Amino acid sequence: MPLMTLSQIKKSYGAETVLSNISLQLQPGEKAGLIGPNGSGKTTLLKIITGDIEPDEGSLHLVRSARIGYLSQEPPVIPAGTLRSYLEHPLKQIHELKEELRLLEEKIAASAEPEGNSLEEHLERYADLTARFEEEGGYQLESKLTGVARGLGFSETDFDRDISGFSGGEKTRARLAGLLLQDLDLLLLDEPTNFLDLFALEWLEKYLRELTCALLVVSHDRFFLDRVVRRILALQGTRVKSYDGNYSAYQKQLELERLNTERDYRSRQLLKAREERLVREAKADERSKRQARSRQKRLDKLKPVEGPAGKEQSFKLGLGYTGRSGQQVIIFDGVKKAFSPAHNGDKQGSESVTAKTNHNAADNYSGLGPQSKVLFNELSFEIRWGDRIALVGPNGSGKSTLLKLISGAIKPTAGTIRLGPSVKVLYFDQEQEQLVFHQNLIETITAASDFDIKQARNHLGRYLFRGEDVFKQVNDLSGGEKSRLALARLALSSGNCLLMDEPTSHLDLPALEGLESVLADYPGTLIIVSHDRYFLKGLANRVFEMENGNLRVYNRNFAEYLELKENSGPSTTKKQENKQQEKRKRQEEHRRRQVEEKKIRRIKDEQARLEQNISDTEAEITKLEALLSDPGSYGDHNQLAELGDQLENAKATLYNLMEQWEENAGKLES
Repeated sequence: MPLMTLSQIKKSYGAETVLSNISLQLQPGEKAGLIGPNGSGKTTLLKIITGDIEPDEGSLHLVRSARIGYLSQEPPVIPAGTLRSYLEHPLKQIHELKEELRLLEEKIAASAEPEGNSLEEHLERYADLTARFEEEGGYQLESKLTGVARGLGFSETDFDRDISGFSGGEKTRARLAGLLLQDLDLLLLDEPTNFLDLFALEWLEKYLRELTCALLVVSHDRFFLDRVVRRILALQGTRVKSYDGNYSAYQKQLELERLNTERDYRSRQLLKAREERLVREAKADERSKRQARSRQKRLDKLKPVEGPAGKEQSFKLGLGYTGRSGQQVIIFDGVKKAFSPAHNGDKQGSESVTAKTNHNAADNYSGLGPQSKVLFNELSFEIRWGDRIALVGPNGSGKSTLLKLISGAIKPTAGTIRLGPSVKVLYFDQEQEQLVFHQNLIETITAASDFDIKQARNHLGRYLFRGEDVFKQVNDLSGGEKSRLALARLALSSGNCLLMDEPTSHLDLPALEGLESVLADYPGTLIIVSHDRYFLKGLANRVFEMENGNLRVYNRNFAEYLELKENSGPSTTKKQENKQQEKRKRQEEHRRRQVEEKKIRRIKDEQARLEQNISDTEAEITKLEALLSDPGSYGDHNQLAELGDQLENAKATLYNLMEQWEENAGKLES
């Protein structure tokens, strides 16, 4: 029996329909990912399931007494108190059992002289409560609570901190931890990975895979979706379509759908063109006329086939490039960075501090007291031309600070930082501190360039800001819109060393793929801080890992780095052998896939050539038909005969070309 059923759900806001005819089921224990562009209605659908929003049409059915937990993107409202008290609250029933057991133990101990049946009653009650306590996981309560909190990045000292002093990112992580500790039937997560570092992400993936409750998660993290879900629900337009498997399986199915649609559309167009030509060429005798009428009836009954859908709309990032720099790009020599306690607060769960504050801290570092926080000490490394570095590490390890030091936004406490000859740095700041919140979008672009209003509007249009949107204030933009505006502003400058601090935050999947494509083609040096492992896998050829004030350099791509980290823990010989077997299987699968992809590319190239030849032949047939129907040609019988032969040959060629195209289309489908 389905845990949840949505039937014919429709939701509109004013004249805009967001969701239409949405029907889907979720089974107990099923784990599904909900994807779609920003604004497509993912959050609306989650809120309909929780009951926070009523649909205009349709119905929602949940199993009776189903327990639902929901992590929204909105900043959570959490009651005052320590982190420990907040996490213990969902487990109140177990704590009450524990307290009742303690009181019973005292009564049993005090009943040395039993009065009537009271001792026996206490012992029976104690046995019942002990069984319940064990069944509800009471003996594992403390280890589970601390395990979840630590897994999501909290330390031992955080347990006694008041939540009112937490950053937005910390509050979201606390809310997520509280949900994971509850005994739920359905867990709804809206972008749960936004405030998690790489290590917390890996922990969460493992925890969610082992959860027994059903899961519906909205995420733009493709790596996360690959590891956690076994079904993808894709919002396309105002409707949802279901695909079995993880995100990578969904992509393959989507490509196959596209190929099938192209084949069906092309076949229908060719069939229609051929039938229409035969109708036009019908002779004047009665038999030919009957055949022509029959063909026309078949044409009239042909149902229209939609052409292949275009790709989801995404912005078009353009990055100015100043040309190659010298071989040495960035040199750190004995660099130290420390902040005074007043400057240690984080923002949205990151280690970033405003550039102005950091300049003051750096300029007056001699006055730093003994309580100052040292992020790193004696940091020395070199980055060379063409390096594409993934900078990873826990939140608070100093990744953003390192980028600010390279960009010159802040100064080191000690040591030297040198940029090589002709190096020009471009810096994308995750906090978008270059944006002025009281300006509108047009003002933001004109203030950072010599564009007039028309040029500024055209530039913003490339980043999907159109119409009246260009007059919005920066402060009124969503997270994704701010990211796009920051990228639009970045594109006004040129450089050859690009620093990107969490550029993927709040971007939807089409925007992510667009950014990924642009950065893959960027010819300069690249340093990226990102928690999006799918994104980093396609870009990084070196990995810098920061933790506990230390920097460790891995001269390997990001996929190899992840594999190394997964295999680095203690393991039995059997486990190592299994991993080697899995690796060989992956390698064999990769080789097989390469051969298959090469074959598909060859067929696609052949299809493109055939389509061009078909188009040329059709044009030739049209030309010959025009010549044959020209009254000026009627007197020259030899020319008419020659044109007739050419026309028949062209038609035969077209028929052969169409047969070849159909054969190749069948190969692509299979």
